[in-house]
Amino acid sequence: MSQRRNYHQGSIINYGLLLPIFLMLLLSIWLQYWVAVYEEAAPINQAIKQLIFVVVGLIGMLAIKFIDKKIVWKLVPIVYIFSLLLMLSLYFFYDVTMYNLTGTKRWIDIFGIKFQPSELAKIAYILFISKQLIKYDLTTTEKSLTTDLHLLKRLVLYSLPLFALMFMQKDFGTSLVFVCVLGALLIAVGLDWRIIATLASILIVLGILLIILVFTEYGNDILSSLHFKQYQLDRIKSWRNPYDYSDTIAYQQVQGLVAMGSGGMFGKGASGIEVYVPVRESDMIFTFIGEAYGFVGASLVVILYFYLFFQIFYAGLKSNSKFNIYICVGIVFMLVFQTFENIGASIGLLPLTGIPLPFLSQGGTSLVATLIALGLIFEMDVYN
Repeated sequence: MSQRRNYHQGSIINYGLLLPIFLMLLLSIWLQYWVAVYEEAAPINQAIKQLIFVVVGLIGMLAIKFIDKKIVWKLVPIVYIFSLLLMLSLYFFYDVTMYNLTGTKRWIDIFGIKFQPSELAKIAYILFISKQLIKYDLTTTEKSLTTDLHLLKRLVLYSLPLFALMFMQKDFGTSLVFVCVLGALLIAVGLDWRIIATLASILIVLGILLIILVFTEYGNDILSSLHFKQYQLDRIKSWRNPYDYSDTIAYQQVQGLVAMGSGGMFGKGASGIEVYVPVRESDMIFTFIGEAYGFVGASLVVILYFYLFFQIFYAGLKSNSKFNIYICVGIVFMLVFQTFENIGASIGLLPLTGIPLPFLSQGGTSLVATLIALGLIFEMDVYN
């Protein structure tokens, strides 16, 4: 993967990308502090804990920034295999405490340090699929329906181990992130429209089938036999009719809607929170923004996300490298899906899936992994 590289005459720092990241990190520490105030959970300690995650993530981002893309290119298969082995290790080194709470093996606990391998697997998957697409572009002189089908078959085979591990971990929400990333990259490579249309039709049919299964007693029995947990089925039911289950399975969602609505146009301020929302520091962090800063504050946060997404795309296009563009597409759609799903769940448009809001939700692995991914984008700005 040879590419002529010319150093910028000016600064090598992408300030346009750095600005939204800096603001998001400040906001994450601020929000975690105030949420802890209302949870009576030592706010200073929580803010310091979030700050530590920020520092670790920034160190990882800077380290990735200064790694030559040629080295990244060579290491991609090794990183992908390592991420699969790391996820496989969950069956031997999983966090017992989280398993007892959730019934799932998604967290590794090593010497008191807990992290989710699936967060790191997202980056490895984006890099691996991007490399496969570059190989396809370089080796295919004339693209056709046949060559595109061969590419799709190869990518599906490469993805099967990952999706099998995700299925065994019962992490449906994160699996959807991988599906979104793969779909976006297939469109980016210019896959034949007939294949795209067929895949879209299959997904629509599967979506309709899943809805039927979720809302019928017989369908629930089938999903249970496929290792779907009852809490996952309850999330769909509570999303459909939240106020029918406001005292039971939909309590969190209803409280989130009340909090969002009570914020009004400008909010009550961080010190004026009145509505209790369970797990507000993590999955429902956006409801705190809505109540504290109202419609205006929540809208500004959404605009900040879109500005970040634009800067990532712009960095890829400016680099004049297909590999970089594919990486940017993968990272953007990874973040877009997580942001859209989390905020959509907070305002009642989508069911809860447990997907964190990038940057702002509590969770060190998610924050560190996001910053490492963005380190790949900063590296693109070093060269023309």
